[in-house]
Amino acid sequence: GTVQFNGNSALVCATYAPNSAPAATDKAFFVATRSYLVVSASEVHSVAAGGASTLQLVKDTSTNAPGTGTDLLTNNTNTGFDLAATANTPQVGTLTATVATKTLAAGNRLSVDYANTIQSTAGVVVTACLAPL
Repeated sequence: GTVQFNGNSALVCATYAPNSAPAATDKAFFVATRSYLVVSASEVHSVAAGGASTLQLVKDTSTNAPGTGTDLLTNNTNTGFDLAATANTPQVGTLTATVATKTLAAGNRLSVDYANTIQSTAGVVVTACLAPL
């Protein structure tokens, strides 16, 4: 069978979900095999940070280390997902309006970039959906 999202059965979704409490280490979780446009992003966590902590979705190109590329989310004054937000409450990412920024070429990666310490955050799940170009 085919799963269809918003009328587009060609969408690809990539999920970052570490097995345990993440160590606030920036990580790549998707490598593009062709050109894609990032069309959505969402996040949920089961335990809130208990202090200032955020997570940004990043497009890494060339030899960028994970999380050092271009920020894709404009939520919360451009800091991305708020890990101190209420636990088990999904957050929908507000993507940058710049199409070129949201476009991945073959070899580009999606990464998570933690800001501040992760504090008590646990159960982080981030999903990004991409449309092939």
